[in-house]
Amino acid sequence: MALWTSFLDRNLYFLVYLKGLLKGGFGKKYYSQWGEDIVVSSIFSAKKNGFYVDVGAYHPMHYSNTYLLYKRGWRGINIDPNPNALMLFKWHRQRDVNVLSGVSEKSGIKRYYIFNHQSCNTFSTEQKELMLKKSFIRLVKETSVECQPLHKILDKYASEKTIDFLNVDVEGLNLEVLRSIDWRKNMPRVVCVEDENGISSFMYSKSYKLHSKLGQSSIYISS
Repeated sequence: MALWTSFLDRNLYFLVYLKGLLKGGFGKKYYSQWGEDIVVSSIFSAKKNGFYVDVGAYHPMHYSNTYLLYKRGWRGINIDPNPNALMLFKWHRQRDVNVLSGVSEKSGIKRYYIFNHQSCNTFSTEQKELMLKKSFIRLVKETSVECQPLHKILDKYASEKTIDFLNVDVEGLNLEVLRSIDWRKNMPRVVCVEDENGISSFMYSKSYKLHSKLGQSSIYISS
């Protein structure tokens, strides 16, 4: 029984992916967890060839806030420290740039915590402890991952791009990701970020206004 549980924990990410393909579950009208992609798509209803950046992208379709835009002809950059995720992105998002990296305010090596439910993966020790209080969450492994500020990734892959939509969901360190942007160079029109302390005041300080709240996500539009 323990071996079976260990197998499921380590492979749940791919099992969810296979289940979605077999059931046609990814052929939906929306893909995000709380309907964020519907709201974002409506904001950009007249824009056919936009550009997005997805930090903590997790999966090319499941819980994705950018796949609906991709299906409309958009392209962008998907960033995630999980090699399993990047493999699926390379299969299903071939127009996109897919980057295997963590994002932090300063470049360096960070400890990365990987769970059986990999949407909960995090660099945050505090977030790890919160996750482990849930009965269905189990830590599969810990590893060391190279991290870099978002402005470095954007300078490398999007130096001549206008970012229409930025999505940030990194489980406990969203504010750190936002602080790693050079806002003088990159001012996305719309930002979707998972709520945590300090997010709203930071976004207001960058001249954004709250457009909507959906589940744990807030969507901001530059003013």
